[in-house]
Amino acid sequence: MSSPLIIAIDGPSASGKSTLGRTLARELGLLYIDTGSMYRAVALAVIESSANERDDLAVSSLAERIKIDMAGDPDSLTVFLDGRDVTGRIRDEDVTHVASIVSTIPAVRRAMVRQQRELGRRGAVMNGRDIGTVVFPDADIKFFLDASVKERAERRLAEERAINPDARYEQTLSDITDRDRRDTTREDSPLVAAADAIVIDSSGKSIAEVFREMVNIVKEKL
Repeated sequence: MSSPLIIAIDGPSASGKSTLGRTLARELGLLYIDTGSMYRAVALAVIESSANERDDLAVSSLAERIKIDMAGDPDSLTVFLDGRDVTGRIRDEDVTHVASIVSTIPAVRRAMVRQQRELGRRGAVMNGRDIGTVVFPDADIKFFLDASVKERAERRLAEERAINPDARYEQTLSDITDRDRRDTTREDSPLVAAADAIVIDSSGKSIAEVFREMVNIVKEKL
């Protein structure tokens, strides 16, 4: 019996990882794992425990103890924290803020890598920033999605304005640029394309165009 298929999708913020990951997982009948949601779940656990998000030792200890799971259709993925559905709560602004802090803690990342590997062994499409380099360096197929920072900011702005019509491009561009800098310069698992990753620049391409490109690559590889 062949081992479950594992597809890694890495890339910077707003490069299309989530949308394309979900679409690809649905096409292939695989579990979709959004690693960003896992760090959000850690952030929620920190908030609920009243721990200081900048206390690396306390946050790391908490990350070691909690259990995160995911289930369901890629388009309606349910995220569980210690058996409790937290899918909606982890998208709140306070969780987003804390997640950006705790996700930079090396011990937290190591704890999440262990849980990501456990989930991925079922067979999965997994997206993040270090999947092909750290979490599953032996993934069957590795994609690295990218696009110009201006185009990624425009995409993120469209999402933000659906919630907040007053969202401004300049602030969104600044946020994306800051996140890129943190991701690429952190000491633990910096954002970088794996040596054997298939790099796709989606600048000027529609989601449908990139998806067809990815599906064709998967078919060729398999």
